[in-house]
Amino acid sequence: MPYPMVHFAIASELCLCMPTPSFLIGSIAPDAIHVRENVTRKDKGITHFVYEDKFPSIEVLKGKCLYYLSLHYDVDWKNYILGYFAHIYADIRWTETVFMNFEQEYQGEKDDIRKTYNKESNQVEFDLMREEWTDDVLKKLHIAAAYTIEPLLTQIEVNQYRDIKLQWLRDRGNEPQIIPVYLREDVIENFVSKTTSELNDLYREWGVAVSIELTTLASNDSTIGRR
Repeated sequence: MPYPMVHFAIASELCLCMPTPSFLIGSIAPDAIHVRENVTRKDKGITHFVYEDKFPSIEVLKGKCLYYLSLHYDVDWKNYILGYFAHIYADIRWTETVFMNFEQEYQGEKDDIRKTYNKESNQVEFDLMREEWTDDVLKKLHIAAAYTIEPLLTQIEVNQYRDIKLQWLRDRGNEPQIIPVYLREDVIENFVSKTTSELNDLYREWGVAVSIELTTLASNDSTIGRR
């Protein structure tokens, strides 16, 4: 599965570099299951709508997404849910493309494949941290308010997971300082671009739209007016 910064890269591109805090925290919420003690693969599958070790179909995703969107009219809630399902879709596509290619191309010791994948994924996190959009995204994530999604996750769990990830990303000592062999820059850029395009098409087909950070737009308009 892609790590958080890849999800944020998709969120940034999908929302024209102006993702809302709610969409951002929603885009990592499914993985908040990891804050629970003794979490199992099955537990994680539940928050990702996995059934019998298989990812949900697009039709299942659509039905679940539209159901949760209908529960509240609040715009932040809707962006949170759209971020949540963007995460799941990105996980599906990553598994079918990037991770599958990684397994096929891997040439190291068999016992080290997971270690290599994690190390390169960690490097990708810090490489993306150097992108122009990162500071804005992390600031928004810090102030974002999570929601409880019954019966999947609680607000407390999602907030706790967000705090853990922010702390990890801000510690430069966590950077492996390597040049990825498999999760190269071009691989990540292509994945983010293609997944964003596919999500745009899906949300359009489902009759839903992602909101952008209107306060940013208002600020920009105000600045233009003063020139």
